[in-house]
Amino acid sequence: MRFNKLDLNLLVVLDALLATHSVSRAAERLFLSQPATSLALGRLREYFADELLVPVGKTLVPTPLAEQLVKPVRDVLLQIQAVTRARPTFDPATATRRFTIESSDYVITVLLSEVVRRAARLAPLMQFDLRAISPQTREHLDSGDIELLVAPEFAVVAGHPSEPLFEDDFSCLACIEHGGAGTGMTAERYFESAHVGVEWGGGRRITYDAKMIATGPQVRRQDVIAPNFTLVPELVMGTSRIATLPTRLARHMAARYPLRVLPCPIPIPRFFENLQWHKYQERDPAISWLRALIRETAQGLPPLAGLAASGRRGRGAGRAPAHGKARPRRAD
Repeated sequence: MRFNKLDLNLLVVLDALLATHSVSRAAERLFLSQPATSLALGRLREYFADELLVPVGKTLVPTPLAEQLVKPVRDVLLQIQAVTRARPTFDPATATRRFTIESSDYVITVLLSEVVRRAARLAPLMQFDLRAISPQTREHLDSGDIELLVAPEFAVVAGHPSEPLFEDDFSCLACIEHGGAGTGMTAERYFESAHVGVEWGGGRRITYDAKMIATGPQVRRQDVIAPNFTLVPELVMGTSRIATLPTRLARHMAARYPLRVLPCPIPIPRFFENLQWHKYQERDPAISWLRALIRETAQGLPPLAGLAASGRRGRGAGRAPAHGKARPRRAD
């Protein structure tokens, strides 16, 4: 089909070329031969009267015009995709869609793992590709490379719809065999203790609690930096180190490892995790169904007050004396 004398099939090729900066990789993405992709590039160059991609060393570099075309071409294809996926009804029992979701491993542990379990019963043919948030997350959502993003409210991508999922605060995680773990946690002991911190992504992104504490007059002594939350228990067990984690995650870990959850004596603001999707996928029935499932699962999470009340229900519960109430000390 042609529009303004342009074969619209060439837009798919152009999108792949602009995304990969390579004829061979674009051909692989499109399941075309390299000669066919090269021929399509030639036709695109002729239509736009521009080289679009010029060789520099072993790579192809987009021209200024090509740079301007990246977003509108991708937007057009996403809108066409939304039209082709429009259906009067959606049956999850027979759906074979594959969804790509980006989030932290914290969100996967406390929320998405249960979502996937429920989906296995309700939509047994549905597939999930769970990926870690990265410095490229914003462009992944903009380009439609991911269907859904779960991120803190301060990290949502502008220009796309979102909704709050659940709230969390912070607690400290310590080994139950550590002598000081059962006597409570004061602000003074907090800053004297060695910490296990978390930084992730190619940019070594720091966590929300680290950002908040960095604005105060005191700093934590981070003896160990983990690349994700999942490894924290292994790095805390058998040591006197502590970790500051979202309370829901801390409770989850304490139920599975010989660890104890203590109230964090530093006043760190609560935060919301938000669900976000591309603006052109607002009416996609499959994504709407999955959003509803995620929302329903989040609404079923225990309230934070209930988590606090369940204080010592992990492994080793009752082996350490109850901790006293710590006097908070401002970190700002």
